[in-house]
Amino acid sequence: MTSQPPLSDILHGVSIPYAYKLGYMINTYREPSFRSIEIKHGLTRPEILSLILLHYRDGVSASDICDFSGHLKNNISRAVTALESKGLIRRETDKEDQRRQVIYITASGRRMHNKFMPGLVEREKVMMECLSCNEQEQLKHLLTKLCAHAPTWRDEEHV
Repeated sequence: MTSQPPLSDILHGVSIPYAYKLGYMINTYREPSFRSIEIKHGLTRPEILSLILLHYRDGVSASDICDFSGHLKNNISRAVTALESKGLIRRETDKEDQRRQVIYITASGRRMHNKFMPGLVEREKVMMECLSCNEQEQLKHLLTKLCAHAPTWRDEEHV
């Protein structure tokens, strides 16, 4: 029986090396972390992402969350409904556009965010510990540049 190369070879051999490696890193970081948060705190991935966003930027709409995160509207809509029923957010009619609902994180929502965020911060530290401080700064700069460029191509027709 011939032995095959390790699956990690895929990271170097695919036709989309940057996207594949970024996806691999994101999934390796996020999926176990979010599963743990779901088990410990009863929050789904869209609920976690919505709380993180609202903790940073309160008073946005569900549509804003979808546009920024790339998540499907039905998933974010369910998350917003669930977070509201758990008392972690509240919705209000936008004063400037009566058709639009804006979402605010509640004190309970901030406490929930503060329960799970230290674990995410620690996991990020562990992920980054293989890089020197200089390499971490370079990566932060490159990721910031890629994120700033994303709006120029994200809405283009997909494959």
